[in-house]
Amino acid sequence: TSLTGSISGLSGTNKLTGAGDFVSGVANLSTKLIYTGTVGTGTFTFTPQSGTAVTSGSVQINAGAATRLVITGTGTQTAGVS
Repeated sequence: TSLTGSISGLSGTNKLTGAGDFVSGVANLSTKLIYTGTVGTGTFTFTPQSGTAVTSGSVQINAGAATRLVITGTGTQTAGVS
């Protein structure tokens, strides 16, 4: 099964693109890495800017505890209005 979602926390993007993202060719994940998407067992596909895409081995993603609640909308909300 392919896991779907997004990864954030890497150079402000969802991609490993900056020189600081790697140390001796290995991804530097010392910053907080956040995955938002499906849970379960599956694989990720890594697509480089050039070259061949690579699919990971099987990984298990478990749900984490909610750490915040974000409400979006205009500055003024009226009861009963979407």
